[in-house]
Amino acid sequence: MTRHDTMSLVLFYSPFGRLNYSWRRPSSGIEDVMTLDYVARAAREAEAARFDAIFLADKLRRDGTDFIQIEPLTTLGALSAMTEHIGLVATVSTTFSEPYNVARMLSQIDFLSNGRAAVNIVTSTEGDENFSGSLPPKAERYRIAQDWLDAAIGLWDGWDPDAVRNDRAGNVWADTSKMHAADHVGPYFQVKGPLTVPRSPQGRPVIVQAGQSPEGMDYGARNAEIVFTAKNEFDKAVAFAAEMRARADGFGRDGSMLRILPGVVPIVGSTDAEAEEIAEEIAGLYELSDGIAYLSLLLLDVRLDDLDPDLPIPIDRLLTLEEAQQSPNLHASRYPNMYRIIVEDRPTLRELVKTRAKATGHQFLIGSASRIADKMEHWFRSEACDGFTVIPPYMPEGLTRICSELVPELQRRGLFRTEYPGTTLRDTIQGAARSRV
Repeated sequence: MTRHDTMSLVLFYSPFGRLNYSWRRPSSGIEDVMTLDYVARAAREAEAARFDAIFLADKLRRDGTDFIQIEPLTTLGALSAMTEHIGLVATVSTTFSEPYNVARMLSQIDFLSNGRAAVNIVTSTEGDENFSGSLPPKAERYRIAQDWLDAAIGLWDGWDPDAVRNDRAGNVWADTSKMHAADHVGPYFQVKGPLTVPRSPQGRPVIVQAGQSPEGMDYGARNAEIVFTAKNEFDKAVAFAAEMRARADGFGRDGSMLRILPGVVPIVGSTDAEAEEIAEEIAGLYELSDGIAYLSLLLLDVRLDDLDPDLPIPIDRLLTLEEAQQSPNLHASRYPNMYRIIVEDRPTLRELVKTRAKATGHQFLIGSASRIADKMEHWFRSEACDGFTVIPPYMPEGLTRICSELVPELQRRGLFRTEYPGTTLRDTIQGAARSRV
């Protein structure tokens, strides 16, 4: 396979940006965040910059750390008509959804977008109070997720590529001999099929996964084409990427084809000093009490409100890494990142609140486009990653500066495409994939 030396960049879309308290800025556009025009502007801006895809996360309950959570499938269905090239990634919980309904909706989005649909498959760690049933244990949630995906794949593969004939003279729209029941009978789902829609342009949507636990890594290595991750240490990112590829090879796949995209939160300025000023201005909008409450959540509900904010957090206040690994908390897989920052860097509680807590384990880069590109280039060329999940720190100007200053710098270095290589999302990610010897 030919070696390609270009990154993948996926936009993690949030109407408030990663620093969600930045909504208090006068130009945040807070009044319009639920309108189609607002999200479409972001998608088109990312598309003009040649991003691989726009990614919509999801939550199934409001936990106080996010103001709103946009529903992905309906939003991306609308965006399919307002964009031409950018991929559309919807997050779906396999814990609280049925494979038939979701497989059909994703196929429809793939049709509407001419082959740009993707699904980020997650297992829920919360939200069971909004559904009929209790939350299964973690290991079982991944077994459910595998059964869910096996059923969905059976449905997506139920129509042969040439099943639709459009034979007007012979009165045959589709050859029923080329339509196959999934007949999936698994431990959690029983699905007959086939789907009510034919095979979509990509056949199946691109499969995306985000998870750093051993179970999550196995699931991604077995199934995913794109892997999102939260890694802010270079050596650990290199090790994670190597392990993911080895695990994929162990499942009989080509691990070199995985697109591993750690999160990065770039505050871009025309100079390093301007970027620092922007970061300080936004940090000044964050109420300390809100930040401490959020940091407590990230640290698996440790009490922090009785501490001096101008001193480091006492290490004996934290869960050990072994204790955290056993926690069912949503943030348990990212806890080691925060634990390392607190133990090794020893920032004050106030410093954590102002910046690093909101990065939630992702790289938080502040500087000129050139300075940030230096860091991204180092990670990419050293095979710590295949690109990045780009998380604008504030909206909408934060995204604009990424697209108008950082992306052109990456393009000037030959690190990122200037045109899309094909028509589907799979064309895009495979066009950027690199073989490894």
